[in-house]
Amino acid sequence: MSQKEKIASPDVAAAEATDKLRFPPQVGDNITLTTPQWTFSDGTAEHFDEHVSRSVPGYQDGHDVIAQLSDFFATPGSRIVEVGCSTAALTAKLAERHLHADVKFLGIDIVSEMVAQARQRCNALPNVNIELGDALRIDYSDCSLVVMYYTLQFVAPHKRPNLIRRICSEMLPGGALVLFEKTRLPEPHLQDIFNQCYEEFKVTRGFSSDEILGKARSLRSVLEPFTSAENIAMLKQAGFARTELIHKNLAFEGLIGVKPVVTAGGES
Repeated sequence: MSQKEKIASPDVAAAEATDKLRFPPQVGDNITLTTPQWTFSDGTAEHFDEHVSRSVPGYQDGHDVIAQLSDFFATPGSRIVEVGCSTAALTAKLAERHLHADVKFLGIDIVSEMVAQARQRCNALPNVNIELGDALRIDYSDCSLVVMYYTLQFVAPHKRPNLIRRICSEMLPGGALVLFEKTRLPEPHLQDIFNQCYEEFKVTRGFSSDEILGKARSLRSVLEPFTSAENIAMLKQAGFARTELIHKNLAFEGLIGVKPVVTAGGES
């Protein structure tokens, strides 16, 4: 390399890096985005299970926790709904666990490709129905358990409180909402620590630096986390008087909110 090339190379590298940022980002797992923003359509469904399992710390552990909790809310004659079921991995797990109970399962997703994958997975489960629909418009009556597994964070922030209030209002007394979300920390120092730990987690799961940056870029204005305190306050204001943390791995948290049962002596 000549001295002239050495001098010019930083500018060339900068230009190449700038050009790279103009194209849809790389996110890994053979998922090819056609726009700068993350989407659950355009072929994502085919590779979604592998991608999300590698991307979210404790993803499968969360499924196991919810399966255990479902034993306490699978009341006869009720429905269990997973909102944003994607490929229905969790819906199928719950339905298989309660295959012989008098409980119906509904998995709902807004993306047709996800619904197709979900229907294929649940084809042999007679107690499951998979529907294409919007969480903001479906009926939550007769529900004893509603699960939102990393779903609400993709709903516009100003629409979340009304959705949670409607779920609580329409579901059965004594029913529960299980909410898993990526959260934002209120304290910047810990936020920085958690961010670095999460980036290292993704490196250990085989993601390249370009894929880690690309996924973060793709989620701008798509995924908007609340703090843990904001999520808890939202559940309580909606009517879920009893809330508890049930799972946590870095900024990824699971909460349960239980709707009160009104008795002759008041709420219980």
